[in-house]
Amino acid sequence: MTVLYILLALVVLLIMITVHEFGHYCAGKILGFKINEFAIGFGPAIYKRKNKKTDEQFSVRVLPLGGFCAFEGEDEDGNEKPGAFNTMPAWKRLIVLLAGVSFNFLFGVLTAAIYLLVSGFSTPKVSSNMEISNFKTNDIIIAVDGKNLEAYRNFSELVSGFAQDEEFTVTINRDGKIMDIVTAKHKFPSFYFVSNQSVFEGKIFRNGEAINLNNFMNEIMRFSTSTETTGEGGTAGTGAALKAYFADITKDAEGKVFYSDEEIEKLVSDGNIVYVKEGVSLGIVFTNVAQKYGFFEALVKAWPFCFYLCGLIITSFAGLFTGAVALKDAGGTVTAIAQIAEISKQGIIYFLLLLPLLAMNLAVFNILPIPALDGARAVFVLIELIFRKPVPRKIEGIIHTVGLFLLLGLVVILDLNHFFFASTFLLL
Repeated sequence: MTVLYILLALVVLLIMITVHEFGHYCAGKILGFKINEFAIGFGPAIYKRKNKKTDEQFSVRVLPLGGFCAFEGEDEDGNEKPGAFNTMPAWKRLIVLLAGVSFNFLFGVLTAAIYLLVSGFSTPKVSSNMEISNFKTNDIIIAVDGKNLEAYRNFSELVSGFAQDEEFTVTINRDGKIMDIVTAKHKFPSFYFVSNQSVFEGKIFRNGEAINLNNFMNEIMRFSTSTETTGEGGTAGTGAALKAYFADITKDAEGKVFYSDEEIEKLVSDGNIVYVKEGVSLGIVFTNVAQKYGFFEALVKAWPFCFYLCGLIITSFAGLFTGAVALKDAGGTVTAIAQIAEISKQGIIYFLLLLPLLAMNLAVFNILPIPALDGARAVFVLIELIFRKPVPRKIEGIIHTVGLFLLLGLVVILDLNHFFFASTFLLL
């Protein structure tokens, strides 16, 4: 099975690169550039076919780790053949150079729309709350200060920017009615909350009568733990007061107690009841409710979703220089293939998310002004447009050649570094 996932990863990576090169090809054809070859893969050709009318060659090569679109006279001066790359106007060359990135982005939008259509997004539904929170059980949260929750904008992120006691508006769906409530984050004492309702089904009584599970969850949450005896380090202990509370509410009509002290301890240690330390919060506990996008809505939402992914990628890339991202977490082509294979194993939703993420990665990476990449080539064309004179092709060619070798060397080093640390971790 692992081999199949690796093959799938290779196919995905090859599709991404082919889309990029196809962008160059389409722009070149439309603008009248002469194209010598469009190749999928590197190395010796295993399939070739030449178009007799245009003299263009299409080839599939043995190494499925890239591809290229070869233009006539791309890296040389003095080639006066019709449609030679460097004889074309600078603005046309700029469009051709940026077309690969543009196609990656458009492909990302298309695959993002498919992902959003299938996966949808999640909105919080209040399962229990403190009395002063202004929320009620079963409230579904729709927006914060007018910003709707989306696949690229979750509730926790939206409320994280507000300070303690700072009021803001939350739009909710309460029993089918859309309404706004004003709330704020407060400092609450430590508390318990029920994370798994099912284990208490049919076991919660007061004076022999069954208690509504929602009421029970709210009671547990409002049950202050400030006087509780917690475990070592104040982590997830179960105090005598909580045990007494359970003893009182879990007797059925026949007086049967469903939970012993040891069983209550286990409820907490197993995570069915969670202990939360004192802190600043909205005073609610929620579960996520799935929401679905329609086809056209998913297509529209795919654009901001892709910009959101680009932001994450840029932040991660910048983190390599600031230390926020460890160098051992970065990798080259081999690492990418391994990670694509690993993520694909987790299911169709993760695989569908992977496609726009990879497309945006290629778009962002190739637009960077690094020698040998489209971004750097575009910079040279911009210099030509500004100063009305190109940088000598020989100098530009040397810069791109050196940049290419340095880039390939960096990719190999990152892969070796990544797998060295991974192997060390496994050995430990």
